[in-house]
Amino acid sequence: MMPKMMELLKSERENDKFVAAQVLGECGPAAKAAVPDLRPMLGGTQYERNRAAAAKALGRILKGAEPTPEVEAITRELVGLFEDKYPDVRREALTACGTIGPGAKSCIPDLAKRMGDAAGGGAIVRDVGRAAVWTCGEFGTLSAGHMDRLINIMHGSPVPEVVEAIGKIGATQDNVVPNIIDYLEKVAAGGIIEREGDRSHPLGGAGALAVLEKGFGALERIGPKAAPAVPYLVRQISAPGWDKRKTCALGALRALRAIGPAAKESLPAIEKCQASSDADVKKAAEEALSAVRGTKEKAE
Repeated sequence: MMPKMMELLKSERENDKFVAAQVLGECGPAAKAAVPDLRPMLGGTQYERNRAAAAKALGRILKGAEPTPEVEAITRELVGLFEDKYPDVRREALTACGTIGPGAKSCIPDLAKRMGDAAGGGAIVRDVGRAAVWTCGEFGTLSAGHMDRLINIMHGSPVPEVVEAIGKIGATQDNVVPNIIDYLEKVAAGGIIEREGDRSHPLGGAGALAVLEKGFGALERIGPKAAPAVPYLVRQISAPGWDKRKTCALGALRALRAIGPAAKESLPAIEKCQASSDADVKKAAEEALSAVRGTKEKAE
């Protein structure tokens, strides 16, 4: 089917190009032969949805590609779309760079242009910012230079992708873990405000849980360097009614497991969690106990 789709990329009908690019993107790296025909679609004379579809397809086809002059050239073309007048094009170009991965690392300095959008503007603009933040996280420690910017964005907006990206980059500086803790406490207390148009409302319900889940996941990913968070995590599994907040309980226990022996002060609280009637919480408590006691390898 790919040869037919590649022919359609040269069609005079714009709808043909759009659909062909989508299909080729779904084929992933197997559609590498289509790259030369997709690149012209990034040009400004194309309809915006064609530019967006081509950017998305190139990201998927070049996923995990090794750094080469061709990949670098495509990365620079995608970076050029970070300033496109259409938000959908900007979002797909940003996401494509993150999907390509380290081969597109030259885009990292340019992510700053769009990361701030995650905390401002309407929903469509915020989606562009979230894509920039997500891409920043996909480069891991290579994006360490953006850490202060990410922390500032995190405190100003309830965006799960921000705290997740911080976790992927890691504790590259001493203030990372304390800022994550401060952020999670603000979210849990309803202190983060989400703005939409002229209205503002406290982040709550499923939105808050999504942010908290990403925050605990970030601490888990950071691992032993997240030791400063142990007192906070202990509070999550010790406060009255902790067993009714399953997301927090599981997140805290998994983070403590990842921290390991450096979290020994949490042992009494973890042991109490073993009495939980929830099978998932009980299992997470047992795994955390094993890791914190330093008996994980023996148990396995």
